[in-house]
Amino acid sequence: MKKVVAAMIMLMVSLPSVVLSQTQSVAEECACEAQALPSVLAMVNGVTITARDIEKATGERVRNLQKQVVEARKRELDLQINSKLLAAEAKKRGVTTEKLLEQEVVAKVKPPTQAEAQTFYDQNKTRIQDDFNTVKDDILKYLTDERQRTEAKKFADGLRAAGNTVIKVPQATPPRNDSERAQVLAIVDGVNITSGDIEDSLKALIVDVQQQVYNLRKNELDLTINDTLLTQEAQKRKITTNALLDAEVKPKQVTEEQARAFFEQNKERVSGDFAQTRDSIISYLQQTEQRIAERAFVEKLRAAASLQIFLKALQSPVSATSPSEKERR
Repeated sequence: MKKVVAAMIMLMVSLPSVVLSQTQSVAEECACEAQALPSVLAMVNGVTITARDIEKATGERVRNLQKQVVEARKRELDLQINSKLLAAEAKKRGVTTEKLLEQEVVAKVKPPTQAEAQTFYDQNKTRIQDDFNTVKDDILKYLTDERQRTEAKKFADGLRAAGNTVIKVPQATPPRNDSERAQVLAIVDGVNITSGDIEDSLKALIVDVQQQVYNLRKNELDLTINDTLLTQEAQKRKITTNALLDAEVKPKQVTEEQARAFFEQNKERVSGDFAQTRDSIISYLQQTEQRIAERAFVEKLRAAASLQIFLKALQSPVSATSPSEKERR
């Protein structure tokens, strides 16, 4: 039931669009880098690999991850205000928050009709792949959610107008020190909501984003190191990298028995019988063996190289979301 309440509170929030100033980057707005990114990420036999070298491959994905924190921080203040207002109103009426939401939101929403669902389908069928009967229940749920969102927002606005709520800062920004953490963003019935409250509630999300950003950068750095080693070795032998790989990478040949064993283990997910899929399976397994052999050769080059990596892993990363965080989102 807590999840239902959390979902309803989410409906009570108008999700803001994220607009960054021209002089402020997503990373600055996010303020969720675990540590400063070194300008030089690695040295490979005296050749430097810089942060700029991996930016083209990782930059957009990193910014998209960081935007998740920017957006979450912008709406978390509204979530906390609505949670406190809802709890206070439920206490005043002597009911649970679940009962209050049922009375003020769910009960006031008129269920959409099949005709309304059909109209929605007709207006949007160019973007819907299935026929109406297949997606009808999904459309009805979507229309119900939209009506509940409107009613919940109206209820939240009414609570704010009637309650003792003072919003000192319209949106939360990342605190840079203890003094900024103590900044009061809003007061609900005499209870302060501080910048630190917002940041603490997003801690699991921020660390998870940090870990994902590190993984993206580390994977791209490894690829760049491998490419650099292959290029250096090819230049040493005065051949192309393709010729080097042809000479050194000797994948195991896939047998008919291996292909059949793969088919038997995966036939529930394979379309067709073995005779129909044999060539595709052998091709897939042979590509896998090729990658294994290439990786083994690159690891050999790494072992013989003078290699320094300056991209630091996160300290004690937290990937799991806390129970309270899950319920809120």
